[in-house]
Amino acid sequence: MKNLKKLICICLVCIICCTSCSCGKPSKKDLPQYPSQEFEICGLWAPHQITEEAFLQYKNAGFNVLSFTNHDAQPRSSENQYYIGSKRTLEALKLCKKIGIDAYIAYGASWFNRANEGDEYFDNKPFSTYDQYGEYKDIIKGVHINDEPNKETMEQLAKDELIDDFKKVFPKAKYMINLIPATAVTSRDFVDYDEMMKIYGETIMSKFETPYVCVDVYPFSNSKNPENMIVYNYNEIAKAAKKYDAETTMILQSSTGSEFKEALSQADMRWQAYLAIAFGADNLQYYCYSVPTYYSEDGSTIEGYLYDHCILNQDGTPNQLYYDLKTVNQEIQKFASVALAYDWEEAIAITGTVDQTFRANVLQYDENFDPRKLSNPKHYVSATATQDLVISQFKSEEYGEAYMLVNFARAESDNNTVNLTFKDCKAIAIYGGEGYSGTPEIAELDENGNVAIELNYGEGVFVTPIV
Repeated sequence: MKNLKKLICICLVCIICCTSCSCGKPSKKDLPQYPSQEFEICGLWAPHQITEEAFLQYKNAGFNVLSFTNHDAQPRSSENQYYIGSKRTLEALKLCKKIGIDAYIAYGASWFNRANEGDEYFDNKPFSTYDQYGEYKDIIKGVHINDEPNKETMEQLAKDELIDDFKKVFPKAKYMINLIPATAVTSRDFVDYDEMMKIYGETIMSKFETPYVCVDVYPFSNSKNPENMIVYNYNEIAKAAKKYDAETTMILQSSTGSEFKEALSQADMRWQAYLAIAFGADNLQYYCYSVPTYYSEDGSTIEGYLYDHCILNQDGTPNQLYYDLKTVNQEIQKFASVALAYDWEEAIAITGTVDQTFRANVLQYDENFDPRKLSNPKHYVSATATQDLVISQFKSEEYGEAYMLVNFARAESDNNTVNLTFKDCKAIAIYGGEGYSGTPEIAELDENGNVAIELNYGEGVFVTPIV
């Protein structure tokens, strides 16, 4: 009887130990608790109307920053155009504050400001001259300074007096300049992309404690631009951000018709978002939210719409893309705290064993045509995939290494079976992916450090090793 009681006690201890440690299996308890963070997400071309209904519709799509971007509406007056000092800007800020959304305001386009404020608007201290948003500066996250500047304009935007004036008035806001994509860089008077990035880095980014870098590349177009330009462009932006410790924005395509393709799917939008995050994007912007319109010179008649559809239809009602993008925005915010806790380090690509797109070849081979490899990864060893795959490495002093995988297949039917090999870890945590609920999957490695992940077209995942 005494021995039986002893045996029962031993069994109970074993059961309790196994329950508490799950027999040594990795669990969610092994994962870090990351600080709460979100991607800043906005739609360019703001709602046409400054109404609570229009702004709430914008917010409900998952946009947490309203970008004050102008429509070509006439007359070009303070009431109708966004620029620092305009009545429209103040009216919109009041409404943003009311509904609980942040704002990117606009320095403005020269033809609006000169018409309303005169040439003196562009003196060396415009921000101090129009410093009138004191009670709203807590929601002003950035100021759009210029879009795709040429070489001469970039020199003007780099003047110390202008930047010092900006810092004085908006010490916590981003000095937002969107750079031209590589396919059109020579149209801005630069010799090549290297020259533009060098000038931008040395004359503007270097002057800020937290600099800003941004580019817009639209992959679903009817043009004959090389398909590999998006990864080339993102890689160049990511390298500059790494060098200057900059906040990074990628502007994604959400317009159809005209020079763009006729339709975009939810998977197309997911692919753009995940690819941007794989290159270290802190913020996402979508072009366009509402459909831009053309007006006659005197502003009396509408001459036409720039696109067939954007996130809204031409009449301002949400279309399917609105709801698809709402789904994607909610999905990526559920792992934003994890992704934003790490810094982008580098990216490579591997060739699919079943199909090859050749769209990622600038990341696949170096100048000697040798396959690119991650530089001294602590846990990643190798990978194979049935479709082309982009792999990015991230690092954090506190959390170690992380990796992001993005299926680089071309067609909706092209699923990607990825086989990964890791070392010096027992499992991986997988964040993100289509339908991600916010709870990471824990995938154990086999005795050789191998694990398989399935990625649909458009999918990506953020992966952290569990040691």
